[in-house]
Amino acid sequence: MSFFDDIYGKLFPANKKVGIYEVLNRDQIFLNNYQEWNSKSDSIKLKKDLLKSWEFMLKDLNPPLDIITYLSDYANGFTLYPGNDDHDNSMSYLMEYMKDKLLNTSYRLVHTTRKIDEKKAGIEIVEKYYLKPPFPVKIPYDQIYGNVEIEVLKHDQQERRLKFLVSVYSDRNYTKPLAFQELLSYLFDN
Repeated sequence: MSFFDDIYGKLFPANKKVGIYEVLNRDQIFLNNYQEWNSKSDSIKLKKDLLKSWEFMLKDLNPPLDIITYLSDYANGFTLYPGNDDHDNSMSYLMEYMKDKLLNTSYRLVHTTRKIDEKKAGIEIVEKYYLKPPFPVKIPYDQIYGNVEIEVLKHDQQERRLKFLVSVYSDRNYTKPLAFQELLSYLFDN
C-alpha cells in the first residue's frame, strides 16, 4: 500500500456510514395531520394515560402505558414506548403537542434537530426539541421547571420511543424549580 493509499483510506474509509444532521422543520402535511390527531379522542386518551402511568409508576403500580420514569434532584422525566398497534406517528404528534404547550407559556425553543444515521439494522432517526425558560433578567433567574428536552427515536420510520427530560439548575443564582408533577398536569390534564 502506497503512502497516498494510506492517507486516502484514513480520510475516506470504505465502510463509512452516511449520516445527516439537520434542523427539524415540520411540513404542512405533518402539521395538518398533527392538528387532526390532536382533536381526536385517541390523543386525549393517550395524554390521560400518560399522566396516569406516571402516577402509577410513582406508586409502584402497573401503568397503562409502557413507560420508564426518571427521578433525581437534577432531572426528571420519562421514556414512553409505543404499543404494538401504534404505527400512526402518535409519538411525534405527542412531541409536537408538548412543544406547543410549553411555547404557550414563557418557554422558548432554542434547538430543533433531526439526525439520520445508517445503522447495521436499518435507518435510525432522532428528532429533538430543546426548550429553555425565558432569558434571565435579574438574579435569581426564574428557571420555571428547568430546561426541557423532548426526543423521538424512529427506526426504519417506525417510532420506538419518546423521551421527555427536564433538567434543573442547582445554582443559587436560579429560583427553585416548580414541581415536575405540576408540569405534567399542565401538559396532560386537559
